[in-house]
Amino acid sequence: MHWNEARQKVLSQNISNADTPNYTPMDIKPLDFKALLKGSASSLPGAATSGSVQLSTTNPTHISLNGGSASSGIPAATKEKDPYEISPSGNAVILEEQLLKMNQNYTDHHLTTTIYQKNIDMLKDSLESQ
Repeated sequence: MHWNEARQKVLSQNISNADTPNYTPMDIKPLDFKALLKGSASSLPGAATSGSVQLSTTNPTHISLNGGSASSGIPAATKEKDPYEISPSGNAVILEEQLLKMNQNYTDHHLTTTIYQKNIDMLKDSLESQ
């Protein structure tokens, strides 16, 4: 969700600078889940020997585990490579392209929040049934 929020901000900046001379549109590097998982596993204590991701406790009354939490920072924006159209003022923002990216970002964010909400609902159901 942090990635989607950061990308929305960058795409909004691109659209707001659509008339700025010599402005080059930016985008966020796509999220690589496999690399993110490897990075979080290697930052945990004991990961070098076990190679698996471990959970962390957020409350002392929870089941005790030997893990830590891995935090992912906000992704950095990078300039788009080789824009295929540049206006005479040097601006490379194509509004249609940016709007398509915003729509895809909205769809991805909606999917993520829906999955998250379904997971929360499932946990609530399992707690109510006990």
